[in-house]
Amino acid sequence: MKPFYSFLAALCLFLNANAQENITNNGIRIGQTVPDILITNVSGLQLKNKPVRSFRFSQLKGKFIILDFWATWCAPCRKMAPVLDSLQKQFGDQVLFIQVAYESATTVAPVQAAMQRIKPYQLPSVTSDVVLNQLFPHRSLPHFVWIDRDGVVKAITEEKEVNARNIQKMLSGENTTMLTKRDSVSPYSPAQPLLIAGNGGDGTGFVYHSLLTRYKPGLNSGTSISPYDETSGQRFTARNVPFPWLCRLAYSEKGRAFPPSRTLILTRDTPKMDTGLSGQAFNSWLASGNGWCYELALPPQLATSAWSMMQADLARLFPQYQADVEKRRMRCLALVRTGTDDKLRSRGGEHQVAISPFKAVLRNAHLSQLMMRLERQYLQNSPLPVVDATHYTGRVDLSIDARLDNVQDLNRALAPYGLAFKEQEEAAEVLVIRDAKVNTK
Repeated sequence: MKPFYSFLAALCLFLNANAQENITNNGIRIGQTVPDILITNVSGLQLKNKPVRSFRFSQLKGKFIILDFWATWCAPCRKMAPVLDSLQKQFGDQVLFIQVAYESATTVAPVQAAMQRIKPYQLPSVTSDVVLNQLFPHRSLPHFVWIDRDGVVKAITEEKEVNARNIQKMLSGENTTMLTKRDSVSPYSPAQPLLIAGNGGDGTGFVYHSLLTRYKPGLNSGTSISPYDETSGQRFTARNVPFPWLCRLAYSEKGRAFPPSRTLILTRDTPKMDTGLSGQAFNSWLASGNGWCYELALPPQLATSAWSMMQADLARLFPQYQADVEKRRMRCLALVRTGTDDKLRSRGGEHQVAISPFKAVLRNAHLSQLMMRLERQYLQNSPLPVVDATHYTGRVDLSIDARLDNVQDLNRALAPYGLAFKEQEEAAEVLVIRDAKVNTK
């Protein structure tokens, strides 16, 4: 579980605040017994050879249970489903895996169906869950809770611990060395300024502030930009992120985004800016001097100056570095037209944009709306910048069924529209971070 260097992993690691607002306690801890709660909205579960739509936890006594808290937008969660299915088949009646989603069955069902077309799996599922999420509060996904045959919580882990070796040790009563997953529990709401109303302290009444702190334990990593308000202005916030992410926030005007493929780090301090670590090891790396919190809160009359002010802040606060946006010709993953026939032109009608991990529909819309989602979410781990080289400016009608994170599958679905992704030289905007020049005068 990598918390931040992929946009989608960021989404997966840090749950939407609305889904967690109702958690007011620390939940059930390791070593405690799960109470006899009622679970509803169940599918795919059989008790005494009969399918059930609900159950009390006491009905599962005698079974070793692993709860898999997941969400449809979480790519690592989706990847774990066939892994759990294989483990379920390997251990049979010795273990019961149950997927738990706070999302509704209406949201979950089509995504599960698409996942099963790629690699079939069968696991019991709970949807629209509130009870289990309150009982086992968490701020990041994937999240696994291990419960023994007596209903005692034995472990709470990330996905990397869910393997046959650890399961066998649990079943045999052997000691395991699994790393316990520890979530951030300090409350934070993107709707409130940092350090206000419990978000780290009390600073009510300010009109403007710009602040920088080192890593703050308990705050989940991420960046956010509040909607502009004619009364309160606007806030730009980064929480527990490395320096390149401060630059990405400061240079993101006009909707620009700089994923790793569009970020060049040309500094002696690269180990302070990038890491291959994940999960709790990544948080420890941030805490060792590589993580920062920053916020710029502006009154309405200064909101249009936000980008230049953030860039100036970084120049003042980190004078050893220089950040610039440059246009460079480089190897890119480019969307190109494969013929001269116009197979894209919209027939007009109602504007529609509907994009999910396995389907994209554009009606009377621009290709840029698909490209933005591909670059920032589904192809965010591409080693090459994702660019639009079609030069198509009109509105389009397009409907594709494909894995949007898989270039080969995308090309299959885009072929009827005369489109394809190809690796070729193109001009691309990149964020370049260098060591600042030393003034020797």
